[in-house]
Amino acid sequence: MPFATTRATLSRQWALLRQLPSRSPGITSAELVWRLRDVGFSVSKRTVERDLNELSLIFPLERNDKSIPFGWHWSAKAVGELRGNFDLQGYLRGETLRSAQDDGLQLQAWVSDQVARQLRDTPLSADMQLTALERGHRLRATVDDGWALRWWVLSQGDGVMVEQPDQLREEIAKTLSNAVALYQN
Repeated sequence: MPFATTRATLSRQWALLRQLPSRSPGITSAELVWRLRDVGFSVSKRTVERDLNELSLIFPLERNDKSIPFGWHWSAKAVGELRGNFDLQGYLRGETLRSAQDDGLQLQAWVSDQVARQLRDTPLSADMQLTALERGHRLRATVDDGWALRWWVLSQGDGVMVEQPDQLREEIAKTLSNAVALYQN
């Protein structure tokens, strides 16, 4: 299942980010392979290295090059820690990922019960609302529009479905459709 593969990749990368320590010397790729196996992801050291290099383009990650093997950790500039109570709203407001639009985006989405539990601990915004539905929850929040928001939505796999605004919904749908197409041949 192509969508399941994409969802698994995003889930694995999210789990990888949660394993990274907040300071140097960091953790090696080999250690990360074992930690990921402990949480249900069986991957090679090379896959972890590729993921870390890719994620370091988006997130404030650093590689400790002082000794071999290299250790990976969150940059001192990182907002919060993913391992504990990650401040998603703070991260989304980070200067490196901030868009030109400062008014905020009115996000409405369906979220799974699991995502709703996470959002209760770390709200997206001060005005965030979660409304229980027969299945899942309706999320409403004013958030900054940018790549970090898109990455977060995509990283939740089938735990989040953007309902509004239409432009964001269409963009996420197109990204997922393109990912599925890659796996169909």
